[in-house]
Amino acid sequence: MQEIGKIGKWYVALPCIAFSVKEREIIRKYGFMTYPEFLDNFYVRHKTRGFKLFIKLLKQYKDHVVFAIAPDYKYDLMKTLKRAYPYVNWIFPLHRKSELDIAQDLDFEWIGMPHRKQWRNYTIQWLKENANGFKLWYLGFWNVKRPYLLHYFDGFDTTIPEFFSGKCGKIWITWNKTVKSEKSMKIIEIFEINVRNFRNAIIELSKGYK
Repeated sequence: MQEIGKIGKWYVALPCIAFSVKEREIIRKYGFMTYPEFLDNFYVRHKTRGFKLFIKLLKQYKDHVVFAIAPDYKYDLMKTLKRAYPYVNWIFPLHRKSELDIAQDLDFEWIGMPHRKQWRNYTIQWLKENANGFKLWYLGFWNVKRPYLLHYFDGFDTTIPEFFSGKCGKIWITWNKTVKSEKSMKIIEIFEINVRNFRNAIIELSKGYK
């Protein structure tokens, strides 16, 4: 597997199709994956659109895509895409316990757990006890009060640095700790500080892994 996006013990992506060129440069500068290295299938945001945009981007970026989230519930399409793009690290988005057998039958290496509990009928504990042989990805990680949960996973994606810079104008210091930025600071400056601090926090968290 390519080591792009490996920080500490995790593969980490800060994905957003709307990121500017400068934002993506900053993300890659600190070792994270972003779009299109990590390709979301847009299911949560655009459920009614199908997966046309996702497939279009797969065709456009081809071997630039390192990780991709397989189309939710579309098992035949998953099989087709895995065969067409074998170099991609495909993540099976697991919503139901019963889908674990399907992921096994389709020969997936990665299982993705949605962050929001309403999108799944299982717990992290159940996943760890039953997903033997799979690598685990935390989809949309946002548990800033319990970052230690990441130790159950092998990779994750998140919008934490972007949210606090773009939405809040705050500097992200570390887990569950932010401060107001100076009024003179540009959003892109805050963003880079947040990305850098986030990387440092991940590395420190990784050191605590046993």
